[in-house]
Amino acid sequence: MINNLSKEDYFKKELFQLYSKIKNLPKSRSAHYARNLAATQFYKFFLNASLIIKGSENLPYESASIFIYNHLNTNPEYEIDSDFQVTLDSHFISSFILNKYYKNPGIRIIRNSLSSEKNHSNYYDKFDYIRVYSRDFLPKNISKKKLKDSKNDFFEKSLNELKNNNSIIISPEGVSCETENSPGKFKSGAFKLATMSRIEPYIVPVVMVNFDKIISNNTLKCEILKPFKMSDYGITSPHDPNLKNVVEIINKKYTKQIKSLIDFKLDFKDEISLLKKKIKLKKNKNDLIVLYGSSTLRLWKNFHEDFENFNTLNLGFGGSQISNMIDNFEDLFKEISPKTIVLYCGGNDLAVGLDPDEIFKKFIYLIKMIKKKYRKIKIINIQLKPSIERISKMDKINLLNKLISDHFIKRKNLIQLKCFENIMINGDVDETFFLRDGLHLNDKGYELISQKLKYQLNNDY
Repeated sequence: MINNLSKEDYFKKELFQLYSKIKNLPKSRSAHYARNLAATQFYKFFLNASLIIKGSENLPYESASIFIYNHLNTNPEYEIDSDFQVTLDSHFISSFILNKYYKNPGIRIIRNSLSSEKNHSNYYDKFDYIRVYSRDFLPKNISKKKLKDSKNDFFEKSLNELKNNNSIIISPEGVSCETENSPGKFKSGAFKLATMSRIEPYIVPVVMVNFDKIISNNTLKCEILKPFKMSDYGITSPHDPNLKNVVEIINKKYTKQIKSLIDFKLDFKDEISLLKKKIKLKKNKNDLIVLYGSSTLRLWKNFHEDFENFNTLNLGFGGSQISNMIDNFEDLFKEISPKTIVLYCGGNDLAVGLDPDEIFKKFIYLIKMIKKKYRKIKIINIQLKPSIERISKMDKINLLNKLISDHFIKRKNLIQLKCFENIMINGDVDETFFLRDGLHLNDKGYELISQKLKYQLNNDY
């Protein structure tokens, strides 16, 4: 563990080295090479920061989308070379979202460099990104014709990139702000672009918080919101007179999401509060089939419909570890009387580096809590699934699954629901069961779990 001072020194040193690597690339290196190098190196850089990333399940399958974000200032502490600062937020999107999940860092929309900004120009010229003029960085005496030509060039080049299956990264504001004053007023360019493509792309809103702060003292937060199309708002033409109003609506929603993410903490208070409201609204609180665990259960949207012949209640909350389930168990279960509790847990514990033996002990403690409260309860634990996102932890997933199976097989009313092997094909993870993030199940994945759970419940009741 390194202290804050040495950690901050590390970030500054690494940032300068990343900048130097890109700036000093020989002319023989292509823009494609530069983009991939930056995405790979910045991914490693951000791994050392304190991060909260939400909403990866919202990523569209389509790789040609328009990613919009609230552009944040880079902290003055990270001035690298003669008044030049590398933007952290856009590099994060390129490396930690696009390159990670789509194997393509995408094309960024960046402002033109002023003639005095040699370092800005030398750095960004390596990537061959699409350039636009920013109102705060306009050359003196620039003509209206040149501005118009630049705007047309933006649309033409961006449409071509979308056609070639590349995602576009663009800040609709055209300026950068501090987190607390973000976002600025959205311009319509990104939204017009979405209506001009032959195949209408998704617009993926990405909310950024604290990327303007000192990295070692803050948690960098990013939330991927649900993608949408302009046609969802009834806009199918860049000339639609309602476009301006729709952009204002999107802008206001964005402002609320930023404030929400600023306040967000990994204490699950908001999620637990919502679950308690759900319990209060439940009319029949007896003989329930209750889901309890992490996002694999929380995101099971069709659970109620899949099990319409049963009295069901979904108490999954995303990102939860077993300790969070233990801490909130008494509070959530004090007013309900379940017949069966279906668990899914342990994956997030592995993700933060806990050992399978340690996780298993916590799991057994949770089981004892449940059995103490409900003596005749049946507990069905859904086996941890393999996933592309956690491929490096496959041995630990297998070990934890085995520890639980061995414990359950000797005991009455404890059932391990096996699904691991069904999600493997020829020794590899079958991607067809997953959303784009390679972690959360898609409809096919939930259909598999649903069939197995139905079989178990129908044999029990």
